[in-house]
Amino acid sequence: MPVLLAAEAHRRDVATLESLARNDLRLLLAPLDSAEAVRDALLLSLPDLVDIYGSAAATLAADWYEELRAEEAIRGRFAATPATLPDLGRSEALARWAVTPMFDADPDKMKALERASGGLQRIIANGSRETIAYSSIDDPKASGWQRVGRGACGFCAMLISRGSVYTEHSADFASHDHCNCSAVPAFDGQARPVQPYTPSLRQASKADRARVRDYIATH
Repeated sequence: MPVLLAAEAHRRDVATLESLARNDLRLLLAPLDSAEAVRDALLLSLPDLVDIYGSAAATLAADWYEELRAEEAIRGRFAATPATLPDLGRSEALARWAVTPMFDADPDKMKALERASGGLQRIIANGSRETIAYSSIDDPKASGWQRVGRGACGFCAMLISRGSVYTEHSADFASHDHCNCSAVPAFDGQARPVQPYTPSLRQASKADRARVRDYIATH
């Protein structure tokens, strides 16, 4: 299977985990009405959801990496290592930020749920992305990793279009909530899975372009 098709199949598997996590979160918050109750529920539950679904995404990515390596007939043995998940502070920060709309004069529970769901999705997806990215850097048969995806926002579309291969652990996978981008390994001697640039359906904003410039400057 071509690398890009394999990456898309893996992204769909990770998206299934993200959907399950969002559903768990929705069911958890459904019976709660007060801002305090929602805040406490998020503080209590987000670490567990990150541990369950983030670990699953990282493990799934490690298995996918090794399977892809075999399919591409890459010589030598290499064991991918699941990425380390964020510490408790990340979940606590997400919980306190997400619940803010519940403390407004007109409490907005749906907005709080959307914030929490988006942040949780990002953490889960990063478990997969970072596993692939860091394994690609550690793998002696890979040159690094590339960003692929549908580029739904201007920021992502422009990064994808560059086709850059990142080779250092310091090259973080820049992402945002509900980001559909993925990482793929760039194996030595193999054709790079570069995607042709397809403009986003919306114009890149000044903020998008500023984020791209900042990211490029530091990577």
